[in-house]
Amino acid sequence: MTQTITMTGTYYDINGRDWYEDVLDDQGRELYDMIEDRCPEFSKLDAQECQEFMDELSEHGINTAEQFENAYFWQTDVWNAEAEFAAYVADEIQCLDMDALSYLVIDWQATWDRALCYDFFTIEFDGETYFFSNYF
Repeated sequence: MTQTITMTGTYYDINGRDWYEDVLDDQGRELYDMIEDRCPEFSKLDAQECQEFMDELSEHGINTAEQFENAYFWQTDVWNAEAEFAAYVADEIQCLDMDALSYLVIDWQATWDRALCYDFFTIEFDGETYFFSNYF
């Protein structure tokens, strides 16, 4: 099965293995390997989808494995990803005991909208929402 891959305005009619070997340079292969290591479901994508995801990362300034490693934070497939992320940050990162605070009513979406969205950006791709730090 061949696919058309766009990379810097050039079209490639190529399969996944050839795309990895022939189209990606060393930096691109390192980035792909880092994404696959951190996001195992990435390996199920075809070459065109992988390139689209990497292009979207590039639009946010993530072009190397090191930048991805520094920026990648979390991912989820829930419908209210931003609110879920805000709760995750409160529970895991800020070490709040969510059980002890069970009497509070917290608007997690508002937490994202008013605070966290300035420090993180998201990429929605293939049913997943990926969260990245703006400070990589």
